[in-house]
Amino acid sequence: MQELEKLLDNEDVEVRREAVERLRGNPSDTSIGLLLKAMKDVSWRVRKTAVDILLGEYPVEAYIGGLIALLYLDDNAGARNSAIETLIKLDKKATSFLIEAFNTQNRDVRKFIIDVLGEFKDKRSLPLMLDALKDEDDNVRASAVEHLGKIGEPAVVNALIEILESGDLWTAYPAADALGRIGDRRAIPSLIKTLSIKTLREPVLKALGRFSAPETLKHIVPLLEDSSKTIQEEAVKTIKSFYHSGVREELIAEEMRKFFGNRIIDILVSHAWSNKPDVRISAILLLGLMKDERALAPLLELSLEEDLAEDVKRALVFIGKDKPEVILPLFDTVSPYQKRFICSVAGELASPAFYDMFEKQLTDDDGHVRRLAALSLSRIGDMRAITPIKNLLSDIYEDVQEAAVIALSNLKAGLAVDEFVRTLSDRNPVLRKNFVLLLGEIGAVEAVHAIGFALKDDDINVRHAVVRALSMIKTDDSIKYLTLALTDENPDIRASAALSLGSIKGKGVSESLVLLLTDPDDAVRVAAVKALGELGEKNTAGNLIRVLSDPNGFVVTAAIESLSKIGGESARDALINMLFSEDKEIKRTSIKALAPFEGIEDKLLPYLNDDDWATRIAAVEVLGTRAAGNVKVELERLLDKEDDPIVRKAIEESLND
Repeated sequence: MQELEKLLDNEDVEVRREAVERLRGNPSDTSIGLLLKAMKDVSWRVRKTAVDILLGEYPVEAYIGGLIALLYLDDNAGARNSAIETLIKLDKKATSFLIEAFNTQNRDVRKFIIDVLGEFKDKRSLPLMLDALKDEDDNVRASAVEHLGKIGEPAVVNALIEILESGDLWTAYPAADALGRIGDRRAIPSLIKTLSIKTLREPVLKALGRFSAPETLKHIVPLLEDSSKTIQEEAVKTIKSFYHSGVREELIAEEMRKFFGNRIIDILVSHAWSNKPDVRISAILLLGLMKDERALAPLLELSLEEDLAEDVKRALVFIGKDKPEVILPLFDTVSPYQKRFICSVAGELASPAFYDMFEKQLTDDDGHVRRLAALSLSRIGDMRAITPIKNLLSDIYEDVQEAAVIALSNLKAGLAVDEFVRTLSDRNPVLRKNFVLLLGEIGAVEAVHAIGFALKDDDINVRHAVVRALSMIKTDDSIKYLTLALTDENPDIRASAALSLGSIKGKGVSESLVLLLTDPDDAVRVAAVKALGELGEKNTAGNLIRVLSDPNGFVVTAAIESLSKIGGESARDALINMLFSEDKEIKRTSIKALAPFEGIEDKLLPYLNDDDWATRIAAVEVLGTRAAGNVKVELERLLDKEDDPIVRKAIEESLND
């Protein structure tokens, strides 16, 4: 023991940690003293090791006095923090000891004890907490109030109300918060009364927001014109919380209109331009709840602020859901952005009242408007829209064409598959492509052979569409045609077909995919490797192992990832060999790929000390999921010497987990 005590003063942190480790399994009073001494060490690793041994091998009463003594070390924050963390881990087992230790002249220690007891939420500490409300130290009193709120015991409500009504800012402020968290309605009258104290209005509003009692709205609404802008903004946020708590929107709007009349729109608009995001969002929501047409113009102006667009959209939908016709005049704007925005709002409402307007927008000069109009029109569900939307399948913009395909698929019930099949021979390749995609979107199984025949089309875009459509339909015949597409003269189509076969788990296609592993195009080989990984067939592991010598790094990393998915001993051995690659990306990918395999810890430990920080992180992430024994020691050792903050964070997260 004397030797170990000397080692605890050694300059080498690892020597000190190992000295502490030697105290494991050797319980005695002397060992406890040395462990408590180790908790004063400057190294987190040494302190943590000591804590682990104390918690694991000793009864609480054997060392808790020493832990409490550490709270008095105002010149050693590490020791105090370790003591506090250990006491918190003891949870309710420490309650009675801490209650007894509270009788001290040291105000800092009294506060620490209150903070720790507050974490336990142990009702046995309530009498002490209540006594602490009268402590001579402001911080102790405030801490007691705060933690009483966390305990959430209704028995303390009267004491908190008394503190609130005392008007003492230092304790009344957290008392208001505590009452809101406890949620006992006995506190509501006192909270309303305290609204008359200007310095306490902010926490009281937050507390009333937690209750969201409808009868309190009439006391909160007038504060929208408080002399303090901070209180005005808090009132806006509080009223919004009533809506989120389920209070009827009509009641909220009625209370605001009752007090301010028509001025409420101007008041809310002024807050909607606040520089505080939570205030702006709250005000915009309330403008929507008012369902007042006078709010339309300012809301539309607010929509020009990109970060507010979604909130404004919700507000306009509120206004338009009962009276969709009030949205129609907003389409009359020269601003393409605003017209797009109104299209998206009206599309959300999907009211038949917008049918004629949407059909008109299908010929708008702005492609974004045409796209949104097509999608919105389809949501109404009126089959009359099929013919005008079909005209967009040959639009000059591809995103408008894609929107038309999706819109028509939404109107699937009114579509004639035979008509589309006949169109696959149209002279316009754009139409051929889009009708193929539409057949895929609606899952036209009866059209698979016609779609597959289009693999002979001269236009590469049509053939691309065929691959996409077949991958959406996913029948045995689809797989047959996708396998045929693996021989297309265009490498992009071969790659796309390979990936599609992997995603739909096509049976009996692995042999065809293996042939692509020697394709002259790098992207095709990558696609084939990924597809084989998705299929996960063990008998393809050998083929993928041979790909590890491919000259293209992307192909190699894809093969590494696929071998990880397939698994097996041969894959494991091949991945271990790839750890010695000089290519950093390949090395990192190999480390991550070994994560699913057992018994790879010793192979990866050396990479915790790699020169490349990203490689170290990869090793930490994999080893961190199995941080026990030697692995844990090495991670802790790395934490002591690691300079890179990103790597340090990864190690800390692994050890905490």
